Amino acid sequence: MISHDSLTQASTSGLGYEQHGAGPECVLVMHDWLGDHTSYESVMPYLDGAAFTYVFVDLRGYGKSIHMRGDYNVQEIAADCLKLADKLGWHRFHLIGHSMTGMATQRIAADAPDRIKSAIAVCPISAAGNQLNEEALRFFSSTCENDDAFRRLVRFVTGGLSDQWANVKLRQNRERVAPECRSGYLEMLSTTHFVEDVRGLETPYLLIIGEKDPGLDEHAMKNTFLAWHPNAKLLKIPNCGHYPMQECPPYFAMVIENFLRTQVR
Repeated sequence: MISHDSLTQASTSGLGYEQHGAGPECVLVMHDWLGDHTSYESVMPYLDGAAFTYVFVDLRGYGKSIHMRGDYNVQEIAADCLKLADKLGWHRFHLIGHSMTGMATQRIAADAPDRIKSAIAVCPISAAGNQLNEEALRFFSSTCENDDAFRRLVRFVTGGLSDQWANVKLRQNRERVAPECRSGYLEMLSTTHFVEDVRGLETPYLLIIGEKDPGLDEHAMKNTFLAWHPNAKLLKIPNCGHYPMQECPPYFAMVIENFLRTQVR
């Protein structure tokens, strides 16, 4: 018998996903550039499945959607996720996006403002993109194939966590992310710009950043999400880097659900 608390789906007609919980409040959860929905596995045991239904989606080229090809841009992500919400029968729901899908929460909320109850952006890249200089872009590009570069990046954004941690993230990426989509999503996160579409967007936002995440800090949030969204607030998690869902799972679960409970309407 399949438990509703951890229902796995592999869709042939749309994005693959994993469902957790069967509560009345629906939450669509998106992953980052380097990993798929399994980045959230550590946090799942601490989520309230009686109050919330979480769907952890895999974008095209990732995890359960690794077979799906596409344009790998934010408009496609938004369209795919709204199509999935339709398939699930969700008219109104909450969004969570991590890193590169921080901008996807903005695109979806701008495209379908009446459907989004609230959004949580975790260590997010915004609608202004992450404008990398030439040297940084070369380094990020090298992580798509160079294992040592990948490990350096993962350790850097998590405040110098162990080599074993970096190896776990490397295996996840190489096994669960299609090589052909890596450069496409990198171009998206480094060149996308749709700020005028989201400026003044009234969707309630919680911005979560990690104290040890060197690039996506409080200053970056003040110049982007907090400057554009009148109903946004910021929360910093101490002693944590770019992956709070893996670095401090119980605390992360508490933080997101404390916010979500205030947005039930």
